[in-house]
Amino acid sequence: MTLRDVVARLEEFADEETIYAESASPTARAVVAAEPRDGWVPPSAAGLTYLLEVDAAREAIDVWRAWRPGRAPTLDDQVAAVTYYAENDAWLPTE
Repeated sequence: MTLRDVVARLEEFADEETIYAESASPTARAVVAAEPRDGWVPPSAAGLTYLLEVDAAREAIDVWRAWRPGRAPTLDDQVAAVTYYAENDAWLPTE
């Protein structure tokens, strides 16, 4: 699955799960798994790094909507909002 696929399916995941990815690129390999405990990394996330919690990704998209009244985000917009937040710890600015 790619990061773009994860964002497209975001509603299927629990808030407390975490997104792991090769990078913040939409085409990067990505998985969603439980947060590791005591250094344990889920086997599905081996070789991937922490990107963002699912609830934070949803919030990034919600803020995108709030800051652009009357507009519905495309999947590309949603991916941009999530990756921008993951890389900058800030919401994607309006144009």
